Amino acid sequence: MIHATCHTADNIRCLEFDATPWFSEANAPSIVDLAQRGWASTAIADSLEGRRGYEGLHDLVEYAAKRLQPDTIEDPAWETFACLVDGPEAIAWLEKNRPDVAARIPIRSRGQP
Repeated sequence: MIHATCHTADNIRCLEFDATPWFSEANAPSIVDLAQRGWASTAIADSLEGRRGYEGLHDLVEYAAKRLQPDTIEDPAWETFACLVDGPEAIAWLEKNRPDVAARIPIRSRGQP
């Protein structure tokens, strides 16, 4: 399991979930990009929120879109929610299940000295 958390910008909604299905299906460049971004991206939630078992994630994304999206009119760069993946868990999973992808992740993005 690869733990991840999402929270809305107003911190009204926060949720922990398993990001493993995203890592199973994502292409290598997307995973490398996620690592280089400090393991933070809303793309994971966007990808998983429609799946069975991820109803809470769907509710969080929907809340962010309906309740917080109107606030982005003044600042389009403002993100209505954020997601963060546990980097060490992701690396461990990738090394075991997708070693070719793990090998493409730069050392500085692994959270190791």
